[in-house]
Amino acid sequence: MEYQSGRSLEELAAFVAVVEANGFTAAARATRARKATLSQRVQDLEGRLGVSLLVRTTRSLRLTDEGRAYFEHARRSLSAARDAEAVVALARSKPSGLLRISTSTALAGTLLEGVITPYLARYPDVSVELDTSVRRVDLAREAFDLAIRVGPLDDSSLVARRLGTAVGGYYASPRYLDRRGTPGRPEELARHETIVVAREGGPKEWPFVAGSKMRSFAVRPRLSVGTFELAAQAAAAGAGVVRSPRYFVRPFLAKRRLVPVLEAWTPPGFDVHAVFPPGGALVPKTRVFLDMLAAWFAKNGSCA
Repeated sequence: MEYQSGRSLEELAAFVAVVEANGFTAAARATRARKATLSQRVQDLEGRLGVSLLVRTTRSLRLTDEGRAYFEHARRSLSAARDAEAVVALARSKPSGLLRISTSTALAGTLLEGVITPYLARYPDVSVELDTSVRRVDLAREAFDLAIRVGPLDDSSLVARRLGTAVGGYYASPRYLDRRGTPGRPEELARHETIVVAREGGPKEWPFVAGSKMRSFAVRPRLSVGTFELAAQAAAAGAGVVRSPRYFVRPFLAKRRLVPVLEAWTPPGFDVHAVFPPGGALVPKTRVFLDMLAAWFAKNGSCA
């Protein structure tokens, strides 16, 4: 049986339309096609396949067993063809509208500097809303376009794309270490002043690597602040040891106002994923931003 793609798609579309409308007359009205044209295409399809797909009477129309099996495949194939056309149409569209993004405070600064600002400059018809609330947002229910999340993913219903790694560590100022000494093991932090970023409830524990295992040690903070920026500033001023993503301490490391501590015990970075609700092709504003995000991580290797 010779396959002719253009003609076959027309026959398939006619057959699906007739079955879904439960008749040739109703299908002709729904598709704005001539009834005779639809009838001829279905007949041609049956002739090419060598089986009867429909049983026609003056008052009813029903599927044969072969027709029922073919209809399920035909409907999926037609939907896939329409999706493919939609993807091409989207690719040619111009990004516009509001892009709503959810991420952590720890990643927001990196994204603003490395991706969001260039994105806005390149696409003037797009605006961005960046949410950095502590809670885990419901992307579909709250109408977010995507989220950038660090660590294990706990929602299997979302589509995820791995971007790179988020790195960080433990830091203190040379002035503080001269005064209090440098901790050599995580348990020695019990004798040190620590700075934490306040979270909503929960224990204050810091993770460390012990051989091939992860262990957490409770810390009793001397200072709690609301943001990583404030925590890094406090540590640089000599207030204690801080756990922070590298992005926030980078300026202080460059000027030697902060130095790493407990490096042998510091866990490796966490995976960073872009996640978005399933279903269909991404609209241009989201697809373009995701491409820029992936390119930034590919160039920089990690979120540092």
